[in-house]
Amino acid sequence: MNKSLSKFIRSDFQYYIFIILVLAIPLTRKYLPYVMFLWVLSSIISIRKIKKVSYKQLILLLFPFLFFVSHVIGLAYSDDLKNGLFDLEVKLSILVIPFVAVFITEKVRVNHRIVLKFFVLGNFIASIICLVFALNKSVQMNELGNFIFETSNWPTVTQNLNFLQLVNHRYSNFSHVFLSIFHHPTYFSVYIIFSVAILVYLIRSSKKRHILYYSLILYFSIFIWLLGSRAAYITYLISFFTFFLIVILKYKKYWIGIGVFMLGVIFTVLILSNSRINKNINEAANIIENGQSLNKDSDIRLWLWKSGIEVFNDNLLFGVGTGDIDEVMKNKYQEYDLTEAQEHNFNAHNQYLDVAVKLGLVGLVLIIAWIITILVIAIKRKQFLFFYFGLILFINFFFEAMLNTIAGVSFFAFWYSFLWFVYYNAKSLSKRTSIQG
Repeated sequence: MNKSLSKFIRSDFQYYIFIILVLAIPLTRKYLPYVMFLWVLSSIISIRKIKKVSYKQLILLLFPFLFFVSHVIGLAYSDDLKNGLFDLEVKLSILVIPFVAVFITEKVRVNHRIVLKFFVLGNFIASIICLVFALNKSVQMNELGNFIFETSNWPTVTQNLNFLQLVNHRYSNFSHVFLSIFHHPTYFSVYIIFSVAILVYLIRSSKKRHILYYSLILYFSIFIWLLGSRAAYITYLISFFTFFLIVILKYKKYWIGIGVFMLGVIFTVLILSNSRINKNINEAANIIENGQSLNKDSDIRLWLWKSGIEVFNDNLLFGVGTGDIDEVMKNKYQEYDLTEAQEHNFNAHNQYLDVAVKLGLVGLVLIIAWIITILVIAIKRKQFLFFYFGLILFINFFFEAMLNTIAGVSFFAFWYSFLWFVYYNAKSLSKRTSIQG
């Protein structure tokens, strides 16, 4: 094997696989497992002698290993081994995080900003394709043979609603599942919110004025609104106002901070105009303040959480096991006559609750400690992207069992290993290219 080919395989190959993977994450679910396999293969090819890893650095790699092993142990006291093995298969990428992270090549380290930019590009391409499909569905021919532009999925029912109302009610071709053709809107929103964090990082770490980056932030912000994910709205607003505090308190950039704050207020007003969100807020307030019970008109997610909490309370210490959660939750859905949840085999729609039901307090403490460790270390080390990655996960884990799906696990496993690697090597990066920004 000649030297140039050997160099490509041991160094450049992994870099290009990383580029392909970050482009693939927002654009496909079907082929993600194959690209993830190439991701692991590129690390096997790149095995080399590594620098000594300190305890503080090692602890971030220990958590994914413990998380996976705890699910293996949970399989031991499960009756449904088939379901448990499938769950382990989905989470397999989490197990390889420590291995992949320590064998990321110098080529990736030096060009980590390019990897970040390609992820943003992938999300931009995916969003444009979604808009084109929505536009195509909206251009229709009426009975007279004339082309008309109709954005509603139910024009006869929603003829009195304007575009803003159609989006807020998720009736438009340009909203929610009708718009997001590659992933569930919540997952796509997570990708785009992280893309916004990347754009902010790129702006902060460069002295140039990047009109393109600012324009993309605005574009992605509008697209997040169109996707209509309530979890994404909450994540976006918390991230937005966290950045506002950083700008004001740390950098004393008052005018920029005021601008960020005003944009946040505008987005908040837009979100609060959503009738679904208003209903959820009012119902939550009544439950907390007045002790109101759930009823048949309550949001299905609240019923899922109630069911999960009750199962957790009945199996407090070690949970029901990795494989038995579906059957136990179905029984609870049947008890409350949740037909839709039974038919579609809904999970708890909460990662913390999902782990608590499977593995009890032991698993719940593990995942909470893991997320808190990410946030604490990121804050102490001033790792901007790692912090926002942890923050996005921390919030969205309340609304989705992200680590139960290929879309969620792929995003988590790749960026966790990538950001850990750059954090680990931050001291060897120049001030201009440091992930600290």
